[in-house]
This record gives sequence, C-alpha cells and structure tokens, in this order.
Amino acid sequence: MIADPQMPAKAQANRPDDIRACIACNQACIGHMLNGQPISCIQHPETGRELEYGTLSKTTKPKRVLVIGGGPAGLKAAAIAAARGHHVTLHEATATLGGQVNLAQTLPGRAEFGGAATNLAHEARTAGVEIHLNSPADLTLIEQTAPDAIICATGATPYTPEIPGADEAHILTAWEVLQDKANIGGRVVIADWKGDWIGLGLAERLARNGCHVRLAVNGTMAGQSIPQYARDAWLGTLHRLGVEIHPYLRLYGADAEDAYFQHVLSGEPVMLEGVDTLVTSLGHQPVTTLADQLAQWPGELHLIGDCLTPRTVEEAVFEGLKAGTAL
Repeated sequence: MIADPQMPAKAQANRPDDIRACIACNQACIGHMLNGQPISCIQHPETGRELEYGTLSKTTKPKRVLVIGGGPAGLKAAAIAAARGHHVTLHEATATLGGQVNLAQTLPGRAEFGGAATNLAHEARTAGVEIHLNSPADLTLIEQTAPDAIICATGATPYTPEIPGADEAHILTAWEVLQDKANIGGRVVIADWKGDWIGLGLAERLARNGCHVRLAVNGTMAGQSIPQYARDAWLGTLHRLGVEIHPYLRLYGADAEDAYFQHVLSGEPVMLEGVDTLVTSLGHQPVTTLADQLAQWPGELHLIGDCLTPRTVEEAVFEGLKAGTAL
C-alpha cells in the first residue's frame, strides 16, 4: 500500500499489470522511519505527501512536452505530465529505459530494484507517452518538434578524476565492472568515495567470483550512507567472504602493482600493495551538454534528476513528480 495505495482497487478491477509492485529497497519507507523522517516510497513519492500531490489535477492548457532521458526522473515526469493531459514525447538515447536502475539491479541482492524501471515505464506508456528508444536528443530535434516545454533528464556518468600513475595501472569504473566490459584481475582494490550500495555490492560480487577484494572507503565505514540494518547484514556477508575493509582512505594514485591512498584524518600516506585491478566508485558527474545548450532557450525548461545534481533514485523520481505537476 505504500508503493501503490490503489492496489486493492486495481486488484478488484482485474488490473494486476497496473499494480506498482514494491521493489523491497526499503529506502524511503523503513529507511526514512529509522532516520526519524516521514515514510514515503522511491517509486511513488506521492506517499507521505498526499496533501500536495495526492490528487492529480488535469491541465486546462495542454502543452507539447519533450522529455529527454528515459531514466527514473524522465519516466516519472513523462507519466505525470501525460496523465494530466499534456502531449508528451520521450526520447531515450539508449535501447533500454531505466537509466542507472539497470546497473543497480545487477548488484547482489538487488535484482528486484529493476522493477522500478519496469513500473515507471508501464505507467508512462499507460498514460499515453510516445517513447522513442535509440534516439539521442539534440537541438535539431528540438527545432523540428517545437515543444512548449522541455524536461531535461539526461542523467550522469561516473566521476573519473585524473589519477597519478593511471597510465601504468589497470583501472576500471564501477559501471564498467557492472556491465562486464573488461577483464578483472584476481587481486582487486575498490576505491569507494560514496559509501553506498555500489561499493558493498561490487565487493560481494567480485569476492563471489573468486577475487581477493579490498574495499577502501572514504568514510568511517563501508556502506556509511545506507540504513544500518542493511549495512550490517552486508558487512557480515563481506566478512564471511574474506573482503578486507579499509576506512578513512582517499584515493591518491596507482601504478602497475599498487594503489596509493591518503588517510583522510591524519593525512598520512597508505599503500595497498599487490593490486591487479583498481575499481573506482567515486560518485557521478551530471551530463549537462544539452542543458547548457538550452540555457537561452525561450520556452519552459525543467532540469531534473542526476543532470541537475547526482543523487539517488528517490530524489530523481520525486523531481519527476514535481516537474510533471508544475507544467
């Protein structure tokens, strides 16, 4: 009922495909509760905000709306705008809707997370959104379609700073590992800046594949940014798998055999020796190329999700709701 307050009515009407299934992420429900915040749902941010978003109002002035990007933010914005009566077209540059959700679902224990993309895509199609895949948007497309409003949800890419010695080292981003795009050596160091699901999930996945894994985190502990009950269970799993965890380390450099860090509190150098592959999970940087080109565009423009600033699916979907409602 948190994910879909209309579940009983949909079941009674024999509409099981329209039920928004819970993806068991526990981020905005139990996670919020444990932090003393009102509960909500990352797929349905209307939950807990019923006074403001509980009733979807129909527009009296339908607009031609162009949504650029088919990740969680773009899909939610498109679904809400179309449900309100706007004429919505969504262009996604890749062959698949869902954005980073498609990577998250490959992490151990996170397979259900892909349901967020499935549910949001279904809602967009049901609302009448015209969806184009393998269709990167550019200024030419905008000139040809002449939308009244643009919702830019172009997402983010891995943050990849210059790393001294990188030319000698075998360095991969977390995305490259999750997409199985490169060979990985037997001795792996993961440099984790965010302390979130990605570092923990990568460590488990690589350890189960037979790698000796060392997880070097920037904060006090691995998984620092996720709820304690989930973090503790995962840390127990990593301990059983033999993963070594090194807190308070900031990546400084690398070479063919070693990875170099700085202790964030003492400033002292720390060297992790015997490294075949260094995997970086250092956060994301927004993709703003098109948004920058649209800075002087005279029409209505909304930037949402990671292209505004990289965060989580929860913020992306909520901003999609707000953008679709604001049109």
